[in-house]
Amino acid sequence: MARIGKYELWQICSVLALASLFGATVSLALGWHRFATGLFAGATLAWACVALAGFVSTGVSTKASQKIVELGAPAKPNQLPTPSPELTELNELVEAIGDPVFAISPEGVVLLANSHTARLLGLARPITGRHVEEVVTKAELLDRIARGRRGEHWRGSVRLPTRDGVKVCDVSIVPISNQNPAGVVATIRDITELDGALQLKTDFVANASHELRTPIAAIKGAAETLSLASGDETMRNKLVGMIEAHVIRLENMVSDLLDLSKLESESMAIESKRFSMTELAAELTQLLYELCKARNVEIEFDIADEVETICTDKRLLVLIVKNLIENAAKFTAEKTAVRVTAARVAGTDSCQIRVTDQGPGIPLSQQQRIFERFYQVDPARSGAQRGTGLGLAIVKHAVRLLDSEIEVESVWDQGTTMVVTLPGVLPRP
Repeated sequence: MARIGKYELWQICSVLALASLFGATVSLALGWHRFATGLFAGATLAWACVALAGFVSTGVSTKASQKIVELGAPAKPNQLPTPSPELTELNELVEAIGDPVFAISPEGVVLLANSHTARLLGLARPITGRHVEEVVTKAELLDRIARGRRGEHWRGSVRLPTRDGVKVCDVSIVPISNQNPAGVVATIRDITELDGALQLKTDFVANASHELRTPIAAIKGAAETLSLASGDETMRNKLVGMIEAHVIRLENMVSDLLDLSKLESESMAIESKRFSMTELAAELTQLLYELCKARNVEIEFDIADEVETICTDKRLLVLIVKNLIENAAKFTAEKTAVRVTAARVAGTDSCQIRVTDQGPGIPLSQQQRIFERFYQVDPARSGAQRGTGLGLAIVKHAVRLLDSEIEVESVWDQGTTMVVTLPGVLPRP
C-alpha cells in the first residue's frame, strides 16, 4: 500500500468516513434538505468501504510477508532473508553431503544449494534465490532439469565445463512432487577420475589384444608355411627362427604384464635391504647380454664409492634399471654404449641413477606419454627391437612404490637420459 505522510490510505479513508457521518448527523439535526443528508450518507458509506478494503488487504499482505520471512524468502527487495530453524537445519544437512546438491522450485528458482555446487559451477556468490538458468550454463543439464520439472526422473553422465577443465559428472534429477511443474532435486558427482580409469582400462584391453594378436598371427602363419616347406631347409630355418622370435616376444609380454599387475597390487610389500650396487651391475649385465650382443651395444657402469652400498627394495630397483637399460639399448645407435651412472645427491642421503643412450631422442611433445602402456615413440619399429611397450609403465609404478622420482632429459638427434632419484637409500654410519 502507498503511504501519504505516515498514514496508510485506508486510515485516511476512515477519517473521511467519520467526517461524512458527522456531516449527515448535523444535517439531520438542523433539518437540512434531504439531498444534503443523502449526500453525506452516501459519502460515509463509500469512504467506509474503501477503508475496510484497505484494512483487509493490509492485514493479508502483512501475514503473507510474515510467512515469507518465516520460510526464508526476502520480505523486501535487497533484504537478506531470515531463515527459519527448519530451513537452517536443512541447509546444514545439504552442506554435509560431499557431492554438489541443489533443489529447484517449480518456478525454476534455486531454493537450496551446498557450497560444493557453487565451486563446481565456478560461482563465487550464493546461488540460492537465483533462477536456475542464471547458474547453470550447460544446455544439456538445463534440458534435463526442465524435464525433471515436468515429472521425469533421469540419471546419466554430463560433461560440465569448469575452471579446472571439463569435468565428467554423474547427474541425478529427481522430481519431488506429482505436480506439473514440479520442484526437483539435482545431485552431481564428479567422476572424472573414474571415467579416466575406465577409459584407461578400455584402452589397455584393446592395446593388449592388438599386441598379443600380432605375434600369434605371425606364429600361426609361420607354422602353416612350415608344413609346406619340407624340402627347403633354408626356408624351414627362417620360419623356425620367426616362430622362436615371436614366442620370445609373447613370453616377454606375459612377463611384463605379470610385473605390472604385481606393481599395481596394493598388497605388494616393500622389502628394503642392503646390497651392493656393483653386484647389481653384474647381474644386469648378464640379464641383458643377448640383447646387447645382437645390437653390438655395450653397457658401461660408473658407480661412485659413496653409493656402493644402498638400502632399498632390490627387486624393484632391478625392474627399474633393467627396463631403462633395455629400452636404451634398443634405441641407441649400434656400436655405441649405454652409460649407467650412480652417484650421491650432494648434501642428502639420496642416490641418483642416470641411464644415457645415444639414440634419436624423444620429441618434447611425447616425453610425458612414454610412460603410458603400449605407447611407442617410433611405431615403425618391429621385431626384436620393438619391445612390449610396457617397460616404462613398469618403471613408473616401481618408482612410485619406492617414493622416488623419474625425469626425462632428451634432445632430438642427440640422445636421452633417464634420471631416477632414490631418497633415503644411503645407510647411515
